[in-house]
Amino acid sequence: MDGRVTPPPVHHVLRPHHIDLIAMLLLIFKEYELQKTLPKDFLIYMYRVLMVETSEVVEHRSHQHLLAMVKMAPSAHMPVVQGLIGALENVRRTSLFGFFVRRCFVSFIKLSFYGVVQLQKDYQEWVAGSSKAGYGPIEKDMLTWDIWLFKTASDLKSWARPEPFEAWEKGLATGDDIIGPENLRRYFEQRFHDHNDSGVRQHALLNLVRMYYTRKEYPAASKLLREAIAVARTSGDRITLQHCISMLHRLPSLNETPVLNEIQPDLHPLEVLFDVTKLLDPQYGQPLTLCFEKLIEAIALHNHWVDTKQAIPRDGCICGHNAMQAVLWQTLGCYDLADIEESTVLITMKAGRDNLDRLNTLINRSYRRARNGMYPEALALLLHPEAWRSLSLDAYHQWAEAVWHILALRTSRRGQRRFFHDFLLPRRPSSSTFVSKEYFFDESSTSLPALNMELHDVMNARRRGQAVAAIQPLLQALWQAEFQGRFPLYRLGIILLADVGLEFGMSDHCQQLILGIMPQILSGQEMEHRAFANHTLARCMIASTDSSKAGLRDALPCLLMAEADYMSLSMLEATSEVQQLLIVVYHNLGMTAEEEGALERYTQSTKLAQAFEENPA
Repeated sequence: MDGRVTPPPVHHVLRPHHIDLIAMLLLIFKEYELQKTLPKDFLIYMYRVLMVETSEVVEHRSHQHLLAMVKMAPSAHMPVVQGLIGALENVRRTSLFGFFVRRCFVSFIKLSFYGVVQLQKDYQEWVAGSSKAGYGPIEKDMLTWDIWLFKTASDLKSWARPEPFEAWEKGLATGDDIIGPENLRRYFEQRFHDHNDSGVRQHALLNLVRMYYTRKEYPAASKLLREAIAVARTSGDRITLQHCISMLHRLPSLNETPVLNEIQPDLHPLEVLFDVTKLLDPQYGQPLTLCFEKLIEAIALHNHWVDTKQAIPRDGCICGHNAMQAVLWQTLGCYDLADIEESTVLITMKAGRDNLDRLNTLINRSYRRARNGMYPEALALLLHPEAWRSLSLDAYHQWAEAVWHILALRTSRRGQRRFFHDFLLPRRPSSSTFVSKEYFFDESSTSLPALNMELHDVMNARRRGQAVAAIQPLLQALWQAEFQGRFPLYRLGIILLADVGLEFGMSDHCQQLILGIMPQILSGQEMEHRAFANHTLARCMIASTDSSKAGLRDALPCLLMAEADYMSLSMLEATSEVQQLLIVVYHNLGMTAEEEGALERYTQSTKLAQAFEENPA
């Protein structure tokens, strides 16, 4: 949100910048009569500048800034413009500019002699560069109130001002639990109208609920949300009630199926978009086709809101759809389409703002690069000032967690368990949802999502040589992955199935399984999957030909590609396994020079793994 945007004041007080604006209006529309010679682009520019300044819905500009804006206007170098801005037609009394001049004139007439003198002093200080002169609060105390000679009914009451809400937003961004809620209370306790009941208490409660929800304090959010629903129903605020109910559906629940929002007149399109996130959660086991259907509903509802003038087209809402499409395409395994959607978000959304869509897109792209071994590039994406500048404290925690996970991924692949436990783990962000089974084979009680947990059990059983125990969870994981449309996990399951099948001597069938998915894997979008597939395929080729020289030669390209991929990923233990098999293959083929080269590389990998463990730096 633009920091200059503020609601227009109810009562009018002459401020120093009003004198500059009146002078500009008089010079442009009254004193000069050069309408026919002024450049059109200059007039359009000045109209836009004065339209914004006289509307008084944005924070005023300084004296120097106003002068600089006139000097940088189009065609400002022309002599007629240098003669101090000519005029257009005579301003009608019904124009915005005319109303502004009239209001300033009336406000000046109301000033007492002391008020005029004070205005003059404030203006002189403001021109000299003071940003606070003349902009202090106006205390409406009948005993000491002497700046006005005449007082109207609106001058006798203090009306709502935006400063407390600005302080609330600042406290929300900085994580201040005292200043933020206190200023939110002050803001909604102000006078908005002349009725006894303000009718806006539900808005204060809803803002507090959103704060607790963002910080994952769900019990506090649930308690306040029920109160906000009751207040909204009592006051008859249908729109706020719908927001509260939608927020209630966002809170975590123990239901086996997600609670989705029904399309209603006041339902916000972003709430339907959040339903896609619920359907995407692996614990519900819903297919990705439902996610795409719900995404289309969200886009259609947003377009309907724009067509019926219920919402203004904003890049934030549109980019939210692109960001969600990128996540869905990535989950589906269409990484090129995901990259296109991510690029759309990053190009459209300006950097330097607290925008979660842009931040999540950067996090997803950086982690995908880290998975493919491009650790410096992934960290550079997140450490660039455009990624973290202007983030709120909650968003900063999410950013810090993403950086930590990239470092943890690289450390686990290198096999640096001691470095991880002694250095990285104590420096884990406090809000991190770290599960050790994402990176290591351990016996921790914290489990992964159902599909990932089954694949983790398969890999753990394979690591211990218990292939029989891995068949049942593997088949369940394959069925779930295919049903849900999570094809990267499905392809990984196929490779694991082929690897387990080798234990039972089914080399020909296992080879056909891997060859069926190789066209999708060879693109290198999942380098670790490609390396594992090539290693397993090479073993299948060797086993199916009874270690004949023809089978050994056919397996060589697969082994070399697997070795290169594992080296790029810094997976030293897996690299050593491939190099051991390469040494055996070269020896059986009588390729002595290549065998010595593979042996040297194996020695280097072993030494490097030992060096990483002893000296992590």
